[in-house]
Amino acid sequence: MKIIIISPEELIKHETETVNDLFRSGLQRFHLRKPEFDAGDYRRYIKAIEPQYHQRIVLTGSFELYNEFDLGGIHLNSNMRRDEALRKKLAHLPARVISTSYHTWQKILENDFHYGYVLISPVFDSISKKEYKANLDPFGAGKTKQKLAEQKRYCPEIVGLGGVGVLEIEALREYGFDGGAMLGSLWMSGNPVATFQRANNVATSMEGHNV
Repeated sequence: MKIIIISPEELIKHETETVNDLFRSGLQRFHLRKPEFDAGDYRRYIKAIEPQYHQRIVLTGSFELYNEFDLGGIHLNSNMRRDEALRKKLAHLPARVISTSYHTWQKILENDFHYGYVLISPVFDSISKKEYKANLDPFGAGKTKQKLAEQKRYCPEIVGLGGVGVLEIEALREYGFDGGAMLGSLWMSGNPVATFQRANNVATSMEGHNV
């Protein structure tokens, strides 16, 4: 099971130190998402992360920094996905380093681009956004994979987002997901590193048992 951590939208105290600790604890994928950041803000943040971990960082904006720091990937939201000019600028990147987000299973079925993985939400009731309630068929991951396989079409890895905590990691695997993305459950836990370690232990124990 893939575990992805998404940064809190607003910078919190000792955040970059915590991210370094998360990487030291085994985190392989970190989505750096700060809606109010400009390129300079992102640059300063990335410089505060130990260089050996830069390949594990996925940018959600200021994509010109991808090559500057030799980062691990970029993530497109729905507006970016529809931006033809941006897509042309990113055309030189291998598809496997690009990910995106969806809110319906149908959109994944309609997609033809070979994203490395996609996030879909909300699977469970959001922890950080109380009004963001689960509205997906949780068995949709397995059904979507089956439909794409029947059509002999590419299926990216499917990662669940929204209300994903330690207990939900196992549920996602049972539903047919390839991973879970943690946000509120981690940063609001009081001990993000210990929370990740517990989630990672659950995910690691499932290796070789994915649906």
